[in-house]
Amino acid sequence: MNVLSIVSGTSTDGLSWSCVDVDETSGSIGFEVLQKGNRGFSRELKSLLLRITNQGNASLADIDRAHWLLGRTLLSVPPLLRHSVDMAVFSGHTLHHVEQAGRSGLGTFQIGAVEPLALKLGKPVVTDMRYTDVAAGGMGAPLVPAADSIMFPEGAVVLNIGGISNITLIDREVTGFDCGPGNMLIDGAMKILYGRSMDRNGTVAKSGTVNQHLLSFLMRDEFVNSRPPKSTGRERYSVAYLNSILTKARKYGMTRRDIIATLSAFTSDSILSNIVRFAGGRETLIVAGGGAYNSYILERLRSGFRGSVMTSSAYGVDPDTREAVAFAILCYLSVNLKPANSRATGAKTLLPLGRITLYGFSRKPAVCL
Repeated sequence: MNVLSIVSGTSTDGLSWSCVDVDETSGSIGFEVLQKGNRGFSRELKSLLLRITNQGNASLADIDRAHWLLGRTLLSVPPLLRHSVDMAVFSGHTLHHVEQAGRSGLGTFQIGAVEPLALKLGKPVVTDMRYTDVAAGGMGAPLVPAADSIMFPEGAVVLNIGGISNITLIDREVTGFDCGPGNMLIDGAMKILYGRSMDRNGTVAKSGTVNQHLLSFLMRDEFVNSRPPKSTGRERYSVAYLNSILTKARKYGMTRRDIIATLSAFTSDSILSNIVRFAGGRETLIVAGGGAYNSYILERLRSGFRGSVMTSSAYGVDPDTREAVAFAILCYLSVNLKPANSRATGAKTLLPLGRITLYGFSRKPAVCL
């Protein structure tokens, strides 16, 4: 089954997509990435999404506009396809996430109109997977661990460094959780201090010096030190949170490059701290996500992990498309009525995820399940 998988992460850079052939032989699920790519957000959409998530007081009109602008952006992917698809899946873009979703009576909220995409393709589109997990008592995140167990070997730690960092522990029962900030604080500081969207390859961080006083303060972060299952988002590591760090950095008399180095060290060290406490004894760390291209973060991980550290490319999955491949697998599991979540979210029930926007051959809407 060929699945067009599109994801939009907390880094708010744009869409990552893959066309993946997922099949099953004798109970074993396999996959082949046929095509992949990225589509950046327009300046208007990125600005709108960041304003909604950072300020927390967006109007309904803002949310509605972002929902449909994102839906329109999805339409930029089908013209790029060189393969036919049987269905599509979209992760949705998270505007709000409650750390105790599913257990607090609250949940998680994603946007992105998929109906235009379903009409364009003339194929079913699966979306809103996180809501099903929340209904089952989970946090709606992280969902990817169920797919990681198919993509990567048993015994490994799979690390994703997107806006937020999270790990999957592949054992007989797969688990996983968010560790803390990934690229989110680094990207935010680069925007404020340098007017750039990111620290490409960790170049700025490598030119700076880590301030141990500030790093020690950051490492006392409540979420970083909490026990799994746990998940977080931009609500915790917000612009206000970053501004408080920058204020403290100025009191220490830190240079711009030292601030970026210290924030990058915070990302690396918070990951290592969680691995040591909750995933001890592992010998393989597989890194994916945009952070896999930051050599400063990778070098710090290699110096602190007592085993081999490699990117997901070693297993045929490009770091920047790993999540899209994972959602293609989750889509396959769900439409075949197999569990697509894991205990990583804290869900009481393992079950197929999402709802299907189903269109008939006449391309007229039939039913939304």
